Amino acid sequence: MKSRGWKVWLTGLRTRLVLVALLSLLPLLLTALSPAPPTALVVAMALLGLVLAGWAGEALVLVPMRLAQQQAARALASTEHALQQALGRLRSAQRIGRIGNWDFDIASNRVWWSDETYDIYGVPRGAPTSPVSGYEGVLAHVFADDREAYEAAQKLFFSGQGKLDIEHRIVRADGKVRWVHGLGESVLDEHGRPVTLSGTVQDITERKLARDALRVSEAEFRRLTDAIPHIVWTMHADGQHSWFNQTWLDYTGLCMEASLTQGWSVLLHPDDAERTNTLWTGALSRGEPCEIEHRLRRADGVYRWMLGRALPQVDAAGRPEKWLGTLTDIDDLKRATELLEKNMFMNRIAGRMARLGGWTIDLPERKLTWSDENCAIHDTPPGYLPTLEEGINYFLPEDRPKVIQLVQACAEQGTAYEFVLPKMTAKGRRIWVRSLGEAVRDAMGNIIRLQGAFQDITEQKAAEARTLALEARMISTLESITDGFALMDDDWRFTFLNRQAEIMLQRPLGQLLGKNLWEEFPDVLGTPVERGYRDAVAQRRTARFEAFYRPLRTWFVFHIYPTQAGTAVYFQDITARREEQAQLHLLETAVSRLNDMVVITEVRSGDAGNPRVVFVNDAFEHLTGYSRAEAMDQSVMQLWGATRQQAELQRIRAAMDRKQAVRTEISVRTRSDALLWLELDIAPIASASGKFKHWVAVGRDISERRQQQQEILNLNGELEQRVVLRTGQLADVNKELESFAYSVSHDLRSPLNTVDGFSQLLLKSDAANVSDKGKHYLDRIRAGVKQMGDLIEGLLTLAHLSREEIKSETVDLSLLARAIEQAHREREPLRQAQFRIQEGLYAQGDPRLLAAVLQNLLGNAWKFSARQEVACIEVGCEPAAGGDTVFFVRDNGAGFDMAFAHKLFGTFERLHSPGDFPGTGIGLATVKRVIDRHGGRIWADSKPGEGATFYFSLKPAAPADR
Repeated sequence: MKSRGWKVWLTGLRTRLVLVALLSLLPLLLTALSPAPPTALVVAMALLGLVLAGWAGEALVLVPMRLAQQQAARALASTEHALQQALGRLRSAQRIGRIGNWDFDIASNRVWWSDETYDIYGVPRGAPTSPVSGYEGVLAHVFADDREAYEAAQKLFFSGQGKLDIEHRIVRADGKVRWVHGLGESVLDEHGRPVTLSGTVQDITERKLARDALRVSEAEFRRLTDAIPHIVWTMHADGQHSWFNQTWLDYTGLCMEASLTQGWSVLLHPDDAERTNTLWTGALSRGEPCEIEHRLRRADGVYRWMLGRALPQVDAAGRPEKWLGTLTDIDDLKRATELLEKNMFMNRIAGRMARLGGWTIDLPERKLTWSDENCAIHDTPPGYLPTLEEGINYFLPEDRPKVIQLVQACAEQGTAYEFVLPKMTAKGRRIWVRSLGEAVRDAMGNIIRLQGAFQDITEQKAAEARTLALEARMISTLESITDGFALMDDDWRFTFLNRQAEIMLQRPLGQLLGKNLWEEFPDVLGTPVERGYRDAVAQRRTARFEAFYRPLRTWFVFHIYPTQAGTAVYFQDITARREEQAQLHLLETAVSRLNDMVVITEVRSGDAGNPRVVFVNDAFEHLTGYSRAEAMDQSVMQLWGATRQQAELQRIRAAMDRKQAVRTEISVRTRSDALLWLELDIAPIASASGKFKHWVAVGRDISERRQQQQEILNLNGELEQRVVLRTGQLADVNKELESFAYSVSHDLRSPLNTVDGFSQLLLKSDAANVSDKGKHYLDRIRAGVKQMGDLIEGLLTLAHLSREEIKSETVDLSLLARAIEQAHREREPLRQAQFRIQEGLYAQGDPRLLAAVLQNLLGNAWKFSARQEVACIEVGCEPAAGGDTVFFVRDNGAGFDMAFAHKLFGTFERLHSPGDFPGTGIGLATVKRVIDRHGGRIWADSKPGEGATFYFSLKPAAPADR
């Protein structure tokens, strides 16, 4: 609105100025209207115009401007006053909130701080030599650990990428560390680059410390609640859960999100849900603590009793802000309480059933009190109250001093006692009782009462007597058996072992009595023996198992019989039987896996000429097609059908009648009626008594052999004629191939020689007229002719090697290698080369062909190591499997990539360009052809730039030929 008023005022001002100008010109305009005004009139009118302009300017312009200036001065004073008040309030707010201002001029690297900022940093206000005059001074106050993050935030801020908002620590001038919160905005130029930065800094140390303390407190509270075995939860005042501890998550199997959504009420037992929800809803509405017992479902679906407590947390006005609750698992306590009540009832019943009665002696009155059951034991009426002396007199006279001594020691010293003695009841009936007594003390430790019990064990004593007699008879019986027998109590201690058990366990007489089984035989811990014992006792069932006891190297079979008093064990040494079973199983497995057919027959009375099958192996089923079930108890001849070899059958029967072994070849029929030829070895098996009741037959399938024999007989007639015919044909082919090879050689070499001759003649006769480029072309032509000639020669050599007959003799490869070395040195005497040729390299083969092998391999080694300052070439051998000898030729030349090793021995295959190393690509193919014809093999190993090694195997020369 003020801006609009100023615009209206300026518009009026312009209007007044126009009126002043018109008044100043008005006299001149009037003068101009006269036909010929005199000069004096014109001057007078001009002066009048000036006067009118002065008057109008004063009245219309200057007076309003003075009024406007006075009004503006009053408005400015009012604004300055309001600004000073606002500035004062701002400074008060900044001082109270510990907030300071700052500005930073990027171009001059100057920092301006407000007084509050100086106070926050602990720097004197307006110090002329302030250490924070630039950015570096501010950075120096930043805590060292926060400096990297601070510089990263400032870098983004200085580049104009957003506003500054960072919390960090500073080091005040007095050395104190404070937390501050910095905010800042940038003023950008027309290019969007920051020019000036402004912002605030606030000391947030107390807030930061309070927040950290709250976080630590909450973390400690949660760690504490996670460590206790109770479920802890918190809830908002409106009944919405806000947190559960880890015990709740483990118990319910729910995640925190599901727990906060569902709460604990959905896991209540259906029978407890209505009651629990009613009580909890009432407590929540009243804001009162509550305590409820209910059942809660666990993650596995089991319900357990819980004691739930909830306590409201109220504000200053007493209104609930939130709730803190716990759930304590009291399931075991409730069950224990129920069990205790049941046990107390059962104890009363058991006392009557077990003839157990209690007594007390009050001190110092020495008043004796008997329970009703105790009265019944002594044949006195219920409620009978004997004196202490009368009670002691029920014991026999010879036992009374002992009883008095024990009672007195218990009354004076608190020594508990227990004994078993006979008594005479009020009716003169002799009984046996077990008596127990102990002292009862008050809070001061003084003995105020003795209490104990009598148990009528008359029937038990009679049973013990009968048991002793039975035990004596049983021990006599157990000592007479030839197997081991032992008894153990519930603590696994031996209470009895017969003599045979101690012998089998190799322990002296009586050494194991009273000893613990697991301590005396620790090697069985963790083995199936221990598990078998413990499972049998735990499940109260008999058990039988076999086990090997390594320290005694013995196999035992254990029979475990759990009893009321402990465990009875009957065991036998079955080592010999196990070995026999193992051998038998091994034999059966071996026979079953044989490729040959095995049949065992039994000769029964009345059927001597037709034995019955009692065993067949897998090969029998495979060869004959009959299953093991089909073959059992059948006659072999009934299975295999009739045969035309009656004479052979008679020979077999005659041998069996004489109980002699026999071998034969016989044809039989399979289940599918196919013809099967077998080679049978039949032998008798004698029993322990020397009688021959079993026969074993081992049969091999020779059908293929018989067929091949027949085919051989049929082919032998034609073989001689075919050999003669094929030999003649092969000779003719070889002659034709040789003629063709030489014809090709002549036909190819003739034009090549012509080209080479005319090229050479041209160079000699007309060399002056041939340009350098032409001479180069002629040299290329002659080089191509020479390479073609070498290829033709290589092909002829390769073809010749393929058909030439090998003459096998002992060849000295060391001698051949030295001769090839000498030839290379003579051709290139300036080459620096080291040859290492192993002595005594002998092989069996054709000398001329093996010389070609070494010529090619050593020639390649010499060629491909030409670029080395000193060429190293080695020839040697190393042993190999199979009786052959592996020879090698190694160099330090150019080498090759093993990825192309499959191309090495192919015809015309080269791994280097002709420009690098000349060659025809036939040499290694020739070497491989020679080695193959000698029955050996050749291979190579190399790396680019690291040389190559060629290996080849040959038959070793006979020692006598070396």
